[in-house]
Amino acid sequence: MMKKLWASYYDAEFGQIRNESNHWTLEQYAVLGDHCVPICVDFEQGQIGELSSLQREAIRQALALPSDVLSITAPLVLQNYNVYREMIGDEEMPQLANPIQVWDEVTFSYIYVPPHVEYDLHIPTFKLIAECDWEKEHGLEVRFRSGVADDADQIGETGRV
Repeated sequence: MMKKLWASYYDAEFGQIRNESNHWTLEQYAVLGDHCVPICVDFEQGQIGELSSLQREAIRQALALPSDVLSITAPLVLQNYNVYREMIGDEEMPQLANPIQVWDEVTFSYIYVPPHVEYDLHIPTFKLIAECDWEKEHGLEVRFRSGVADDADQIGETGRV
């Protein structure tokens, strides 16, 4: 028996959610500065349409990010930039005088809302996934818990408490 492949799903709260390139992507976008960033979700336990209350809250928080989110988050991302700069000793990586300049080195990809059964069982969590000039191979992942950025690292490396 063949498994049915869904192309889209309608959610009463968030509208159309489409399956694009193996990601379930909301029709609505998060706004980061002057960038509109897609929001992608993995449904709980792989069940189409099964968003947990924590995932729903994480999506609401991503959609309601404050207009100054990039300024607020810049020091955390700059810390990752500086650690990487020192670690590889790259003299060509400029010393950034103002933390907000770190965003000039970043290209936003999407916001990812994971199944909360995998981790962070009690805290609404999402991750900003991006490409960054200082680590082209692994990119950048900024974790938001309860709507606040608390970790920035290379993709797959976050999760420290």
